[in-house]
Amino acid sequence: MSLLFLIPLVVVFGLLIGSFLTVVADRVPRGGNINRPPSACGNCGLRLGPLDLVPVFSWLALGGKCRRCRNPIGKEPIVIELMNVAVWVVFALRFADDSMVDDSIAVLPAFLIFGSVLVVQTWIDIREQRLPREITFTGMVLGGVALIVAALIVGEPDRIWMSALGAMIALGLIGGIYLGSNAYYGKDVAFGFGDVILAPLLGMFLGWLNPGIVAPGLFFGFVLGTLGAIPAMVGRRATTRTQLPFGPFLALGAVVAVFVGQHFVDLVLGR
Repeated sequence: MSLLFLIPLVVVFGLLIGSFLTVVADRVPRGGNINRPPSACGNCGLRLGPLDLVPVFSWLALGGKCRRCRNPIGKEPIVIELMNVAVWVVFALRFADDSMVDDSIAVLPAFLIFGSVLVVQTWIDIREQRLPREITFTGMVLGGVALIVAALIVGEPDRIWMSALGAMIALGLIGGIYLGSNAYYGKDVAFGFGDVILAPLLGMFLGWLNPGIVAPGLFFGFVLGTLGAIPAMVGRRATTRTQLPFGPFLALGAVVAVFVGQHFVDLVLGR
């Protein structure tokens, strides 16, 4: 598919889904319903109309404020929308033409689902230091179906068991580290159980590409997490026992592995 057609399509739908993710990020952690009530200003209760809900453009036009009471609505909507578009675009560039997989564009919808789950979970984890399991499970179901369909379309059904194997590898590695860190540091000091639940989601997508890149993807996440913790420890805002949101680093490590995981494995093995 031509990038001249694909990228604008991805941007438009990425913005629309990103707008929906702002609702998910706001309501799911509070146990709210993502379908109702309709979106409204949290200050004056103004029900938001179509012109208030155009991704990015409405926020910019209104200056990030409610059009009736002028109360700031925060940067969350525009940040999540732009994050989602950015992830969708990089995945579109990755899978528009993959020489390793025939008809690789078939797996793009699955990885767009994957990207959106990572975006919303990253935002929630940074804000609240938790990863709602219902979002992760939804991503597993929708993404799993999309990965199976993609494997059948490209004529490589073996990728179905590769994906399942990747999920088991990730769960085994992160689950083992979780149990070990709990025994050494105390419960959920290193990272939380939400990260353990997130692991098979990461593994199933990396495994679809190659189960061999699952471990490197998790390794990248730990490296990035360590690098992210160093400034806080240097500034004495954290110690070795301080719980930092680890989900975003695992997510970023998985995304890095999608792009360079195979190259990393080949480099390590001298191939």
